[in-house]
Amino acid sequence: MKKRKILVLFYSLGGKTADLAREVAKGAAEVVDTEVIIKRVPELILEEVFEKNPALKERKEKLEKEFPETTIDDLTSADAVAFGTPVHFGSFASQIKQFIDQLSPVFAGGLMVNKPASVFCVSGSLHGGEELTLISLIIPLLNLGMIPVGIPYPIQGAGPEFNAGSPYGAIFVSGAKGEKELEEDDKMIANILGRRLAMMAQLLNCGCERCNVCHDLTRKKHE
Repeated sequence: MKKRKILVLFYSLGGKTADLAREVAKGAAEVVDTEVIIKRVPELILEEVFEKNPALKERKEKLEKEFPETTIDDLTSADAVAFGTPVHFGSFASQIKQFIDQLSPVFAGGLMVNKPASVFCVSGSLHGGEELTLISLIIPLLNLGMIPVGIPYPIQGAGPEFNAGSPYGAIFVSGAKGEKELEEDDKMIANILGRRLAMMAQLLNCGCERCNVCHDLTRKKHE
């Protein structure tokens, strides 16, 4: 079976969203015949801002060294995509928005239609807009024709209520100064999200002839 490519795409300034991205990727990588790559969207903050803040500059350079900057080709060549963002004033980061805003040709060509998508985010405080951020981020993905993949309550496996995360995606509350580290529940939810995303990519590209549904879903406009 052909390997399915999962792209975990994120923006991170302080590094916490990158931490969550790694866990989503780990979960996706557990699914057989899956190739997972993690990339970051381009930074929009002026370089002079980082020059005035050595600690921030060091974190930025560390992230740049570990994660390559993404391209639109990375997006369109992926079979499924997880999008990660910090919560900025109750919504997703402008860096993610700027990247998505470049996708008019992708939208017009239907290049992301029927590809699974998941979302995750990091907030500095509880009830700081996490779920609103996830839902807001899902909206342009629906416009692109993608299929949202969340985390239904029963799948968490720890009971009827969530210990972490959200049905809409993985969430981590890092603290006002980013002082908190991912706990096991946070990692578990991110892993589950990544696994579900990769499994959905496999299902939508199974290539079976019996029902032919996957062929109809994934058939390009010109075919």
